[in-house]
Amino acid sequence: GELRGWPNEHAVIVDAAQLDAAASALAELPGSVLVSAAGVSVVGAFDGVATGREARIKAAEQRLNRAKDVQERAAQAVRDGEEAVAEAQRRLEGARAGVRLDELEAKLGERRARLAELNAAIEELAPKVAEAERQAGALDFRARTRDMEIERLEGRRHRHEAERAQARDQAAKVTAERESLKLDALAADWGGTVETAREWLAALPEEERPRTAEEWWRVAERHLDRALRDTFPEDDAEVPEELRFLLEERGGSTAREQATFAAVCGALASYLRGQEEYERHQRRQIEAQLVSRQRDLAAAARGAEEAAQSTAVHRAALTAAIKARLTRVAEEFEKLDTSYGGYGATLEFPVPPAPADPEQRWQWRVTPKWRRGEGQGFVPYNRRANTALMDEKAVKLVCAAAIASSGGGHLCLVLDELGRNLGKEHRREAVALFRRIGETYGITVIGALQDDMEPYAIDACGQYIKLRRSSDAMPYNEPPVIVGHDQHRERVRALAAYVDRGAVTG
Repeated sequence: GELRGWPNEHAVIVDAAQLDAAASALAELPGSVLVSAAGVSVVGAFDGVATGREARIKAAEQRLNRAKDVQERAAQAVRDGEEAVAEAQRRLEGARAGVRLDELEAKLGERRARLAELNAAIEELAPKVAEAERQAGALDFRARTRDMEIERLEGRRHRHEAERAQARDQAAKVTAERESLKLDALAADWGGTVETAREWLAALPEEERPRTAEEWWRVAERHLDRALRDTFPEDDAEVPEELRFLLEERGGSTAREQATFAAVCGALASYLRGQEEYERHQRRQIEAQLVSRQRDLAAAARGAEEAAQSTAVHRAALTAAIKARLTRVAEEFEKLDTSYGGYGATLEFPVPPAPADPEQRWQWRVTPKWRRGEGQGFVPYNRRANTALMDEKAVKLVCAAAIASSGGGHLCLVLDELGRNLGKEHRREAVALFRRIGETYGITVIGALQDDMEPYAIDACGQYIKLRRSSDAMPYNEPPVIVGHDQHRERVRALAAYVDRGAVTG
């Protein structure tokens, strides 16, 4: 009874001109039937009549899915509409902003025109303002100058008035002093004219002009005594006979001293002139000797400079040679260390400054360094480390020095206590290293070993000599054990008879 009217339940009548549009719209709707004058057309498949509970459930699920699809399309249409509305709002806001921008540009154009008018007015008034400022500055400068001139003239007037008052006081004082000096009596005592007295006084220093006759006499006596002491500083000095006689005669009274003063001065002047001639001759001799000494000193300075230059060249060459040799040792040290289990080693040898005194030692300090791990920095030898590691590096450094010093000549490397403090692996490496050096560079390596180094040495060396001694009480060693290796067997066989021969007895 529920399915009786289902074909006409959702029927829709449309115009004949819209049949194509109706067919397109009903194409996705299952069971759609299009009835027209031309006949009946089925434009969409239709599910069969649902019978049974499961079929009805399945049909309901299909209808639910179709409804969800329709709902999703409707939601998408709503979202598209909202986006269209948002886009329209943005376009509306953009249009409003464009209108606002046009208004602002119009106002800005008006403001710019007004600003141009104001700038033109300012440019028009600028020369007048500058001229007014210049005139005001000039007037202000003239006013300040006039005030300063007035102050200066006032100061000059006050100073001149003070000088005039001082001159009046000085004139009164001079007049009083002239009256108290009794110039007529002094002119008679002088015995000369007033002009000569003025000239003599004018030649005197300022501090000597106010002295009296007694003061002048005491000054003359002091000068004479000082001249005698300077001329004859020692008590037992040889004094000329004439001067000695005058000095003995002038003692006793002031009158006798004044009477003999001129004669004493004359005798002293004559003696000093003679001494001057003698000292001039001595000075000429000293100057000649000084010129000769300066010539010798200049020659010695040139020789010293040449010697210094030669020393500098020799030191530079020696420095280059030392650096080259140490650089070669460092390179060989690096190669040996990396080849025999190390992480790299080098030598640090800063060039020491040359000593100021050639007699002093020019000491170089060489510091061996090596890496303790991959990628680590170099560590100096005196940094705390185990003894075996230091002995291993010492072996490699000695070998590097021997290799760097070979130079194609025949060398002999002598080592003592080889293998001390070395582990088993390091001992094998040390012996192998010495063997490689001997074979590669033609260096004869002679080493003193401990007993525990015997298995390593026998396998590596060309000849092994074992010295035996049963006890310290024995004065002689036991017959040595000699183990030799030679790659040329025929030579060994040829020498067998010579080696096995008995000792020759005399």
